[in-house]
Amino acid sequence: MGIRRETAVVLAALGTLAAGASVAAATAWAAWAAGPPLTVEVGEARCLRAADLPVVAAVPKIAAALEDSASDTVRLTVRSATKDNQKHAYVVTVDGEQRASGSVSGGGMSINSVSVADGKSSRVVVATGPTVVFDQTIAGRC
Repeated sequence: MGIRRETAVVLAALGTLAAGASVAAATAWAAWAAGPPLTVEVGEARCLRAADLPVVAAVPKIAAALEDSASDTVRLTVRSATKDNQKHAYVVTVDGEQRASGSVSGGGMSINSVSVADGKSSRVVVATGPTVVFDQTIAGRC
């Protein structure tokens, strides 16, 4: 007893679909295994006093007026984890508010300093498209 032509066509179509699904799954697996396209290094939160800035310190009247002015900042170094020349845009948010954005490509690096809440914890998130590459709570120091 032989296989009818219609049955053979259906089986061939199912085989094609299965092969396509396995290629898609392999591509997704390779992308996941490669990791995110960006890496983020974070420095300690530091208390930045405006009066200590060289431009402000050069003018004593302004320095005196800003003597009590301080802000918590944290330094973020964003690096491309890929070696191609594809540009990867990113956004930095602190407690849900966008504070910085930029892009890196081909093993490049970008350095940002963002302010965080004084004397309490802030959630800092770095994302490239829908992918979150850094999500950490950082305590302010001022």
